[in-house]
Amino acid sequence: MRLTKLLKSGLALGLCFGLAACSGGGASSNTSGDSSKAAESGNSQETKAESDGKEIELKIPTYLAGENVGATFFLPQVERFNEKYAGKYKVVVEEVVQDSYAEKIKQLAGQNKLPTLVHSPGSGGIDTQWFKQVILDNDMAYDLTEFAKEYPDVSASWIEGSKEFCTVDGKIICNPLIVLRPIGLYYNESLYKPEKDIRDMSMDEFISGLGDNKFAFMTSENAWTSSLMLAALIANEEGGVDLLNNNTSEKLWDYNTPVMVSAVGKLQKLLQNNASSNTVGAAYADAANAFMSNNAALICNGSWMASEFNEDAKDKWSNGFDGKDVKTTIYPGNVALANPKAYGDFWISNAASDEQKEAAKAFLAFRGSKEEIEAYILAEGGNAPNIEYSDDFLNKLKENNILYQLDQSMNKDTKFVATLGDILPASVADTEFGKLLPKLIDNSLTPEQFCAELTKKAQEAKQ
Repeated sequence: MRLTKLLKSGLALGLCFGLAACSGGGASSNTSGDSSKAAESGNSQETKAESDGKEIELKIPTYLAGENVGATFFLPQVERFNEKYAGKYKVVVEEVVQDSYAEKIKQLAGQNKLPTLVHSPGSGGIDTQWFKQVILDNDMAYDLTEFAKEYPDVSASWIEGSKEFCTVDGKIICNPLIVLRPIGLYYNESLYKPEKDIRDMSMDEFISGLGDNKFAFMTSENAWTSSLMLAALIANEEGGVDLLNNNTSEKLWDYNTPVMVSAVGKLQKLLQNNASSNTVGAAYADAANAFMSNNAALICNGSWMASEFNEDAKDKWSNGFDGKDVKTTIYPGNVALANPKAYGDFWISNAASDEQKEAAKAFLAFRGSKEEIEAYILAEGGNAPNIEYSDDFLNKLKENNILYQLDQSMNKDTKFVATLGDILPASVADTEFGKLLPKLIDNSLTPEQFCAELTKKAQEAKQ
């Protein structure tokens, strides 16, 4: 596999753009795909400046703002874009709470008032089913085929699996991935010292060797750190890798299977015996705080967290925590979480005016430039297999010990598998999964009942 070969090249790795949030229902399928009508009624963000040759203002509603972890890179990137294109284009960020993003987009779609740039399905709580039934069926996504021709350096950098996934009926309906960021876990060596590389352990061996050490799990928001552990548990079950990797396109709707029940049973024991004391009700910030205050020895998370362990982030540390004690690796069974068959980061609304599309394409091209991709990897980790890195980038990359550790933890036998967010409908992955976890913890639900309830919620979302 080409990716595996690249991982061994000494280039550091991490994770991919985007997380998740919200519900299942949405705009009805009678939403009009008439671009001219939508452009007339739906682009309140356009300014008069467009028609008289002045600066084009592009408003982007996004959850990558405020306290969201993705804001750390995204907001400065917007500033760099605005500085480069001052007088021509200006991106204005409209902060939307992550849990509210999907519902906002669905409402705007139903009113033919979509913003020009929208986060791709699988991120921000936007589920694939709604995207297909409302956006694609009504031709509401702009075809990026011409964009690929206008910016050949960017399109040449797209990961092939993502480009194929984003191509529907000959149209490129989402901006494909350039960076792949396999997800592993972090552990605090001052609290937990595995006898051998976690990668080389079986899952049962890993769990039995934890002792009293705690995981920074969470049940609020999308239960991100907990869901990552469940994905790793599933991947270590017989048939689990196929279950995860073969259901990313059409999603998985029935979880009443031996693989799921067994994995959930192991997660239940981990939650009951090895979860940090603040797990129930914990959001991401609470889980991160538990780890960086020595109240948890391990946390499942992406490479973007690596910067939290640098000396300049020590104001977030407490209770004797020291970032120098943090190590990283992948999961037992030589498993890393990564899914190249994904929709990428943004899509452009067909309702947008030509000027808005022009600005949006310029912003996507800026994000996909070699300089910005290198900056992104240095900040959050990852691997861009189709970009030839600069010497300056490679020298800087070697300075980040944690990202280098993650790179070295993968080898030719590493299994790359999708996450829960890739196989569950968005409303289940982003809300219902976390809501059910406390009942698993207090034994209100057995693993079998948990999977049955999760299946019920998925079927409701499918309606």
